[in-house]
Amino acid sequence: MWQYQSHSCGVSALAKQISVIVITYNRPENLERVLVSIAKQEGVDGKFELIVSDDGSTDHTPSVVEEFGKSVDFPVRFVTHPDRGFELSRTRNDGVRASEGDFILLIDGDCAVPPDHVATHFNERCKGVVRGLETPVWLTEEQSSRVDLENIEDGTFLKEITWRQRCELRKRAFRSSFYSLIRHPRKPRLLGGNMGLFREDYERVNGCDERFVGWGHEDDDLNSRMRSVGMRLKSIIGKTYTCHLWHPVAPSRPDDPARGENVSYLYRPVRLSKCMEGLNKRSWGDVTMSLSGAVEEGWMSNAVSGMPFKTVRTNGEVDVICVDDQSAFGLRAFNDAANCKVLICKDVEELHHQLVCEADVLITQSQGLSVKGDPHTYMDQIGDWDRITAWMSGNQVKRPADRAA
Repeated sequence: MWQYQSHSCGVSALAKQISVIVITYNRPENLERVLVSIAKQEGVDGKFELIVSDDGSTDHTPSVVEEFGKSVDFPVRFVTHPDRGFELSRTRNDGVRASEGDFILLIDGDCAVPPDHVATHFNERCKGVVRGLETPVWLTEEQSSRVDLENIEDGTFLKEITWRQRCELRKRAFRSSFYSLIRHPRKPRLLGGNMGLFREDYERVNGCDERFVGWGHEDDDLNSRMRSVGMRLKSIIGKTYTCHLWHPVAPSRPDDPARGENVSYLYRPVRLSKCMEGLNKRSWGDVTMSLSGAVEEGWMSNAVSGMPFKTVRTNGEVDVICVDDQSAFGLRAFNDAANCKVLICKDVEELHHQLVCEADVLITQSQGLSVKGDPHTYMDQIGDWDRITAWMSGNQVKRPADRAA
């Protein structure tokens, strides 16, 4: 990874309170306007550093950042990696890895911000709460053409926002307040292009999932994983917003996003809250497992002993319950917070219990392995955990006959 640091990097510990991370790729004209809007922030003097994280631009983006870094008195870093296609998740994580602030503010490199934007996010900060926007103000091509460095510096670029656009902001602010009031389980849907949260909260879910390669759906995945660990997602649209500068549609965007290449992975059967390939690369030995019930010698102990996970007493990411007879009397229920629920028993047909319905993975002595969504998938042998972890990763689990063909 190539990095650039401005002369002012490391000026003070105070500057490490906030890390503003701007994501960019091959749009230096838009990036320059966004950087100037960040330079005009009020109320956060000396409190923030700026990291520009680049997805492998092949134009003069690095020189834009370098020249900008010479003109400001706050720390500026530039990080990039080779262009291997659309890798937004990796680019965001690269920016976070290069940052040092306790509070992280992610901004897209085509979204100019009002002068109080960083201060508003910082003043609204709360551990366990993520604040962001469901949508920016979408400036038209004509509006964007009138936004230049001069009117960004004096703040008059905000006059480009029409009354209709401001009315839409107020409507969305009201709607988002309602979602928060009723604690809607899936809304608001926050965009990663304007998101503020504490570093420790970003680390709780291991950041963005870098298995999302190609356009789309990494934000939906991040939203779901943050909610799964109890974090609250709140819109900040009633207090601040961003202005999206027009540009041609990215060639990587599919005509129908609902059928994009990342959709199948988004709806994978098991979503670990702490993703496998994020800020840190995890092995299956890092995934925690809680185990309860009596483990019978023989086939059941063989199945359990083959598990690649790290055993913990409670609240494992994988929750395993073993039933050594046909009665589930006295067994606890699955932990609702578990990301994957595994039931091991002798014969499911004689086990009439809610555990069967709740299990994501079912292992029986007579039928082997079945997984939710494909009850006809079997292990080659009891304890074939490579196939379960492949299924948990979102890969199709093939039957032995399919693999031999």
